[in-house]
Amino acid sequence: NKGNNSAHHKQYADGVHLAGLASPLPVLTLRLEASSSSEQARLSSALALLVVEDPSLVVEETPTTTHISGLGELHVEIVLDRLRREYGLEVRTGTPRVTYRETVLLNDGDDEVESDGMVVYDRTVGGVQLQGAVRLRLSRPL
Repeated sequence: NKGNNSAHHKQYADGVHLAGLASPLPVLTLRLEASSSSEQARLSSALALLVVEDPSLVVEETPTTTHISGLGELHVEIVLDRLRREYGLEVRTGTPRVTYRETVLLNDGDDEVESDGMVVYDRTVGGVQLQGAVRLRLSRPL
């Protein structure tokens, strides 16, 4: 009889789709520097593994820099500690940057706020004329 229950469960499980979890946006970013190019390769590999384990950790690598972003100071400190303990990596860190977020509040019943303000940029620099115009419209998120 167990076979029938497991077959029913499998059939039921095939049709079930669970929503994924959304990770919160990171609020603290830190620049990392490895001591050498060989250490940089190890750092990249270690960070790739840490991101798989922790989807709230964000890693941005360019040819010259590596930045990690986390949910706060403690989160980033734990990542740095794991790099030292588990991977034997000593990294130099830059000054932390905190993400600044602003929210536009709308009056009850209003769906959007529209700005009639327009900014026009018209300058000549080094004999080249630069022009631009911006109109901003803010609306309630969907």
